[in-house]
Amino acid sequence: MKKLPIFVLISIICLSLISGTFALYTITLDNLAEGDVVAKEFILLEDGEDTFEQNVKIAPGETVEWEFAIKNYDGTAISETAMDLDIKIDVKAADGKQAIEPLKVSLVREDGVVVGECTGVGTLEAEDEFALSDEGQSRTYKVVIEWPSNDEVDINYAGYGFGNALSVSVTGTQK
Repeated sequence: MKKLPIFVLISIICLSLISGTFALYTITLDNLAEGDVVAKEFILLEDGEDTFEQNVKIAPGETVEWEFAIKNYDGTAISETAMDLDIKIDVKAADGKQAIEPLKVSLVREDGVVVGECTGVGTLEAEDEFALSDEGQSRTYKVVIEWPSNDEVDINYAGYGFGNALSVSVTGTQK
C-alpha cells in the first residue's frame, strides 16, 4: 500500500512538471505607441507678375530693365524647409535673328548686388537661398540688359535681323 501513495505522489509531481513545461504565457499591450508622418510644405512660386516684355527695341547706349520675384509661401502655408535657389537665365539669338553680340545681361539682387553677368549669348547662373523661417519670404531680382556703345562695331548689329531672347528659370532644392 505504501507503493500506491508514492506512485500517486510521483505522478502528481511529474504531471506538474509537464504542465509547467507546456504552459503558454501571453501578454498583449494594445496601442503601446502610435505615430504618423506628414510631408512638410515645400513651396516656391512666382511672386506677383514679372515685367518682362516681348519685342522691346534697344539701341547702342540704351538699357532695358525687367523684374521678377519669387516667394516661399502661398497664402498662409509657408515652406517648412530651408531652400537653395538656383537661378538660370539663358540668353540666345531670338528666333530667325542673329544675336546682338555686345549686349550685356546682368542679374541684380534687390539689395543692388550684381550676382551674375553674361555678354552676347550664353547662360547666366546665380545662387541664393530661403533660410528656414516661420515667416514667408520673397526675393525680387532685376534683369538689366545693356548695349554698351562702341562706334566701331555698333553698325554691324543694326536692324531687324538682330535680336536676343532671354528666359529665366529658378529651381528650389531642399537644404
